[in-house]
Amino acid sequence: MISRKYTYRLLILTGIVQVSGGCVEEFEFGTQNFEDILVVESTITNELKSQKVSISRTFRLENEGPVPEQNARVSILDNQGTTYTFVEENPGVYLSSSTFTAESGRSYQLQITTQDEKSYASQFVTLPQVTQIDNIKAERVINDQGVAGVGILVDSFDPTGNANFYRYEFEETYQIIPPFFSCIQLAIISNDPPVIDIAPRTREERVCYRTDISNSIILNTTGTLAESNVKDFVVRFIPPDDAVLRNRYSILVKQFVQSAEAYEFYETLSNFSDSESLFTQIQPGFIEGNVQSVDNPDESVLGFFEAASVSTARVFVNLKDVLPGVFRPDFQVRCALLNQRGVTDNEIREIIRLVEGGFRLFTFDATTNVYSLATPICTDCNVLGTNVRPDFWED
Repeated sequence: MISRKYTYRLLILTGIVQVSGGCVEEFEFGTQNFEDILVVESTITNELKSQKVSISRTFRLENEGPVPEQNARVSILDNQGTTYTFVEENPGVYLSSSTFTAESGRSYQLQITTQDEKSYASQFVTLPQVTQIDNIKAERVINDQGVAGVGILVDSFDPTGNANFYRYEFEETYQIIPPFFSCIQLAIISNDPPVIDIAPRTREERVCYRTDISNSIILNTTGTLAESNVKDFVVRFIPPDDAVLRNRYSILVKQFVQSAEAYEFYETLSNFSDSESLFTQIQPGFIEGNVQSVDNPDESVLGFFEAASVSTARVFVNLKDVLPGVFRPDFQVRCALLNQRGVTDNEIREIIRLVEGGFRLFTFDATTNVYSLATPICTDCNVLGTNVRPDFWED
């Protein structure tokens, strides 16, 4: 999927950055020449599922986030006369009413009618050659900055030679174990007089899992090679001090085989958004996709509708197996303990104040009557993840 973080903001920059002699002239921050443009994002695949179409509008720099295009009529038509209708699941997000797969030998067209009765249609697209991920592995990799880290590498081979353009997405899941987890908690019995007690925790708070989804454009092509052979392509590089590697880590890689047109669109979008500073690059202008207005050929529409074949593969990683001898990464945040004695009423009132303010009990020393407290993020894994173990997880 196109990362909205890039798509909309970059489009609005076009026309407000004035370039002269390679230097950026001063300008007022804002969007004086704002153009309201429809944005379409959709990739149908050979997976049996509810396919998705996302529709929104460009937004001004001074506003936050895209504007979802609601109440549109969305459908996909194939060349054999089958129509797949979509319903709006969330604002601007449309899912097919029934599950279906994109099939080889068929071509597909996306059709949209907005609530103001404007019609849009894509060019017909076909499903590229299906190519499986043959191998996925985690290895020591040195990045362009000379840092040795964990690389997630994939291999893929198409004996027909027809699959030349690839896009990748990933979902990474990792364990979260807080440094100050405890099996006990403080219970406030009374505020006046101040009375506290220690009770056992009633839910799993030590081991949780968090899943993050990639939000960048990852492309690869074998077009310049003698054969369609993807070998040791680095989908993800993880620095050794990244907290996702602190405990067991897993990544699901999705490989999309694209058409040349889809690859070119994503490559242009990627080049447009990868500049170190958006305000110091020469803007390439409007990024043309394959969705057009039926009513007004001169109307600008941003986005691309594609059919792509998908293959997935998963690997589990322990840092010590890939980078032996490397120190374990720090926890996601810096954690510290607050020690509070709890004997007098005033001391107990202070403990109650801390607990009501969010602090959690780590340990209690009965010989000194000292309570060690920490913030929730450092004691309860549910703050950063979920204690529900994923079905795919392997220890």
